[in-house]
Amino acid sequence: MEIVQMIRVEKTFVLGVALLLFANDATVLARQDGQTRVERSIAASKAVNVTKDLTIRLVADDDLVPDCTAIATDAAGRVLASGPRYLCELLDRDSDGIYDARKLIVEAPSHGAHGLCVDGDTLYYVGDNGVWKINRFSTETAANLKPVRVLEIKTGGEHDAHALRKGPDGFWYLIAGNGTKDSFQLQNVETPQIASPRAGVIWRISPDWSRREVWAEGFRNAYDFDFGPDQTIDTFDSDGERDISLPWYRPTRVFRVRQGQDAGWVSRSWKRSHVDPMMPTVLAELGRGSPTGVLRSPGKRLPLRFHAGVFVLDWTFGRVVFVSDDGKTELVASPSGSEGFAVTDIAAASDGALLVSVGGRRSRGGIYRIDAFKPLAASRFPKLKWDKPHFDGSNAIMHSLQRLRANVAPVIDQVAAEQAVAVLKSDAARQSQVLEAIALLIESLGGLGPGNPKDARGKQQVAAVFDSCRGRLRPKIASETRDAAVSALLHRLEDVSTHGLNGNSEDIGSEKELQISSEDLRRELIRGLAVLEPDSAAVFDAIADDMDKVHSPVDKLFRLIALARIPARRSDDMTERIAEAMIAIPVLIKDSKFNVDRNWTPRMGELFLAMQHRDSLLPSRIVSNQYFGDATHLVWTEKMDPENLERGRHKCLMQSRGKKIDPAVARFIALGPDAVPRNFVYEWLKDDATRPAAWLAMASHPVSRDAEDLQRAAFSVDKRVRDAAVGALRRLGAEVPKRESDSVSIQQWLQRGEAISELKGKVTAGQKIHAARQCALCHDGGKALGPSLSGVAKRFSAADLFRATVDPSHAIPDRYRAKQVLTSDGEIVMGLVVYESVDGVTLMASDGHTKRINVEDIEEMRWSEVSLMPEGLLMGLSDQDVANLLAYLRSL
Repeated sequence: MEIVQMIRVEKTFVLGVALLLFANDATVLARQDGQTRVERSIAASKAVNVTKDLTIRLVADDDLVPDCTAIATDAAGRVLASGPRYLCELLDRDSDGIYDARKLIVEAPSHGAHGLCVDGDTLYYVGDNGVWKINRFSTETAANLKPVRVLEIKTGGEHDAHALRKGPDGFWYLIAGNGTKDSFQLQNVETPQIASPRAGVIWRISPDWSRREVWAEGFRNAYDFDFGPDQTIDTFDSDGERDISLPWYRPTRVFRVRQGQDAGWVSRSWKRSHVDPMMPTVLAELGRGSPTGVLRSPGKRLPLRFHAGVFVLDWTFGRVVFVSDDGKTELVASPSGSEGFAVTDIAAASDGALLVSVGGRRSRGGIYRIDAFKPLAASRFPKLKWDKPHFDGSNAIMHSLQRLRANVAPVIDQVAAEQAVAVLKSDAARQSQVLEAIALLIESLGGLGPGNPKDARGKQQVAAVFDSCRGRLRPKIASETRDAAVSALLHRLEDVSTHGLNGNSEDIGSEKELQISSEDLRRELIRGLAVLEPDSAAVFDAIADDMDKVHSPVDKLFRLIALARIPARRSDDMTERIAEAMIAIPVLIKDSKFNVDRNWTPRMGELFLAMQHRDSLLPSRIVSNQYFGDATHLVWTEKMDPENLERGRHKCLMQSRGKKIDPAVARFIALGPDAVPRNFVYEWLKDDATRPAAWLAMASHPVSRDAEDLQRAAFSVDKRVRDAAVGALRRLGAEVPKRESDSVSIQQWLQRGEAISELKGKVTAGQKIHAARQCALCHDGGKALGPSLSGVAKRFSAADLFRATVDPSHAIPDRYRAKQVLTSDGEIVMGLVVYESVDGVTLMASDGHTKRINVEDIEEMRWSEVSLMPEGLLMGLSDQDVANLLAYLRSL
């Protein structure tokens, strides 16, 4: 077994010095410890896989570009980079193709630029709550360069303002995530196409920065963009990863956007699908990820297949993906094994090769060059054809839809509803026209999105789980119009559910029609019925029948949510069908190996309450179902009444006789008010996975013979277990243990503590020790592997500060508790969590390097009881040295 992360260090812990600063010319020369720069480049390059016909090479390392967030190039071939508190030009003084120095331009922005753009001899960057320009950046010395803010806008957060580019029309374009809603008042053109934006946007700004208009909207958090053909913009928008496996989840998508279009992000629980008539073209769906850089094909140097399309970056999985103009995708680069490759930005080198930066969230920085194995030709960047007018093929339905969606507040529009129903009743309507009509019908009833807490339909019906199939207003259109709409939708649903799509001959060859699947159409028909809320058993049966026909558990769940919108009085058969679906769907999710994330449980809790509101017998039917008891069923117990909860706990307990119990089920039982029989509890104690549940069960009904086990529980990494154990020990009158280190060296230091406390320390001498032992690299540097030491004396007593220094694992703050991962090939990786989702985890080790471990490679993962801060940092110091160090720490 290979130990990747060193847990304890017996001798002095020193990280290599990376930078040597020459203040006169603000140039940083880099030095590598242990490896030459070329050796490090070779090793790092081997850790990244590239597709055929391409090569990759690390050309700038973390010592030059720590936590690199953005890069850019200019017409002279300069390479510019930014990260926290630096913006620099990279230099290759020995012309070996690897940058060995940097020239500082400014010590800004504080969080690193989220966008860099060069216009002649002016450098623009996005950061520090604005867009800033630096004139004559390439000719002036750093001391004379003063950034000037040209636009004030929120930056610094991951959903704030990001990339900036100058368009083919001479205007500035700026993309911003959905965290910049307070900036919409910047729009000041007289007749904006998008009068009331609501989410992430692309701004179009005049060359002098005086006139500003929202060019497109509806993005969640698109980070970068580039200009596509025929007055389009290509961008890469994020998914809602916390909603994965919920029906409204949308993967990361590469959009081709036209002016005025809406990319569909409405709320956390509603994102429009690709078949919505106002959506931009979806060039590709790329699954889970965190979109960062975007770059249009730069010339002809790379192989022919990369000449017409866009490169996009995914930070989470370290992917560089090429998406061609016809929607084909190719993985260009990705990490090999668990080596970090957290890509943040992409730019074109002067010869047409690609430059890709890595960094983000305090991780290791660097820049890689991706080039053709056999370059075709010196690059000449092609002039983009951006002046072709777009044909407006909108019809009366689309005009009405655009008008209603432009409203600030939802409205009921009887005329628009009648207009939509006329199309739905027409036998000649194509599928695309049916989808347009459904969208208009829903919009005529107030549209979809977050519910109003004051809605008369009740709090259960305005929950977020229904944002995708509940009108924001009650469907108060004329009864005959509503009945006609229900009839038309029901007829079409039964027809397509039975016979599939049967478009007429005019549909053949239509790109829009070919993108519509049977499931797409059925979903929208059901969505329309759910919004109409008909008190109809026939509608209930049609949706339930369709639920039985689909195979995907996510598709089934969509139907189940829609059924909760149908107010028809529940018969015994209806109740049973719903209960069976609620038992089956979570198990199908698990068996299909679909991931769920943090929004799964709260949304399912909302669905349960709404279903129970319609049918009070449902909870007992769920618990009584013969298949109830799987760990996935616990999602329905979150909001269940106490009586049925106890029935469920008792049933799960009895089912576990003589069997290995799921840890989640054991915990569910342990948290009940009744005492768990000790024979079950003692069996749970034998297994690491179920031991926390055993401790909880003991703590809820403690007896004296369990005191020793409860004392062990007092050191659990689970706060709820720790608190319960301590409370139980106090009720028993037993001793609450204090953690004692097993390390002899720590005990020896603790014995010296009293003598050290009587010594008067010298701050200046302590500062030198602090610097020599590299404390700031972890505590006050860019990596932030440990808490800031500023004001530490205000948070700790002198004795506690000494204890934390000599015994860092004594009390680890939850925020800085590391995770240990055992991989499927036997590696042990330990580090702070940089990013975690259902797909895997990215850890930062104590050396500042990041490791990405995908979920399929994880054998076991647990919180570590050992601090990343190594023991032995005081090795070799005298008592007076330690007193000096503590004096310096108290001065911070």
